[in-house]
Amino acid sequence: MSEQGRLGWRFKGKTPLWFILTAGLLLVNALLHFGLLFTVSSWAQPVKDADHTSPLPFRDGLVYFAQPWLGEYLNAWWIGVGLLVALIVLIVLNRDQLERG
Repeated sequence: MSEQGRLGWRFKGKTPLWFILTAGLLLVNALLHFGLLFTVSSWAQPVKDADHTSPLPFRDGLVYFAQPWLGEYLNAWWIGVGLLVALIVLIVLNRDQLERG
């Protein structure tokens, strides 16, 4: 495909550090969440004990228990939403640095 036929946006010059950091954090957060939830049966407890007090309920009715700090992170869905909103706001505020590619 020719260079003229490609659609999309790109930054004028070098990609800004704020974009790399925000997009990177968004990607790491998503991979960490999916990875932890995909492997929950190998590291969480099916029965609540003194160390694993934070419940992680699943749609099929199973409930696993994790350490409180990890349970708080896994239940914090707003982290990904916040990073996405921050990325969008930063792009809108810096739209003068974008050009159609």
